[in-house]
Amino acid sequence: MELRADAFGENITFFGRTLFDRQEGIIHFNWTGSGFEITFRGAKVEAALAGSTDYYPTEGTNVPWLAVFLDGERLPVQITEVPDGVRSYILFESPAPETHTLRVLKRSENNKGRVGIRSLGVTGDILPPKLSARRPRLEFIGDSITCGFGNETDETGMFKTALENGFKAYSAVAAELLDADYNSICISGIPLCNSYNENFSIKLPDFSDFRPPRRAMEDYYAYTDRFGQEASGLTSGFEEWDFNKFLPDAIIVNLGTNDAFRCKASGNDPEEERHFERRYKEFIYLLRRLNGPGPVIGCTLGSMDYYLYDNILRAADAYRSETGDTRIFCFKFGGMFIWEEGSGALGHPSVKTHERMGKELADVLKKWI
Repeated sequence: MELRADAFGENITFFGRTLFDRQEGIIHFNWTGSGFEITFRGAKVEAALAGSTDYYPTEGTNVPWLAVFLDGERLPVQITEVPDGVRSYILFESPAPETHTLRVLKRSENNKGRVGIRSLGVTGDILPPKLSARRPRLEFIGDSITCGFGNETDETGMFKTALENGFKAYSAVAAELLDADYNSICISGIPLCNSYNENFSIKLPDFSDFRPPRRAMEDYYAYTDRFGQEASGLTSGFEEWDFNKFLPDAIIVNLGTNDAFRCKASGNDPEEERHFERRYKEFIYLLRRLNGPGPVIGCTLGSMDYYLYDNILRAADAYRSETGDTRIFCFKFGGMFIWEEGSGALGHPSVKTHERMGKELADVLKKWI
């Protein structure tokens, strides 16, 4: 039995913000932790997957990676890279027909390669999706820290997607501890807002596989995957996200680290900080308007830099004062203890640091959800 992407219907369940390119006939799942799930009885599952490294085509360091999970197990039964082009991948195979639920999720981040599915074939039958009780839902909005940037890095300390594991990021750790489903909207290097000075620019060191984003999270959040659509060459008509598809109980924002970089590079221009504070408050308004009154909003920062945390506190206080909305909290992650927990790529948190961060956040969220 083989299905093309435009005929999946309710046979396949998707996770995260996915984008259907009708011209290519491909459903893209580019965000960390996004993907699909099927329940089947058969001896083989095979998928035509499309990979693209057109963001940063640098010597294979930005090839997207996927993880395959079986029957709800925590550890994947397979991890695989998806290089440029459309290829067939065997996701499951056994000597005789078996019944399983198979989940395929993106392990690496959005701006380090796109990935999508064109068709899915099962030597056997695709069964109706398994029904399960609703679990708490979390949404994470962040930068490289939320992506799990290089958290499994080797002794070189440099970045490559093979050593980036979004399932060991603090977001996934917290979700598992709370038995929750989650979405991640995260892009390495992204600030919350653009500079107030349109002519402001920073000359960054050339890390080969790292470039600052063209825009800020305030430009991307309302869309399904504007980042991916821009990478494919689209300049307008971006698909707006249907916020009814995922109604979170909590929204956790971890942004400000890259804004602090800009503030410091500007010579600690106080107007940059005031601009960030204003835009952060406006972003909280945006979150509430798009997601409704239900979810609690967590304004967090860490664990690499805390330069703008006081500005975040003031932005949240101003929002509370103006609206009377009390479903909002601020939280600062513990710092990085490199001598005890090691370090990820380019000074980012290690897996051990992410584990601690996830536990810290889960303890706070238990009071709200």
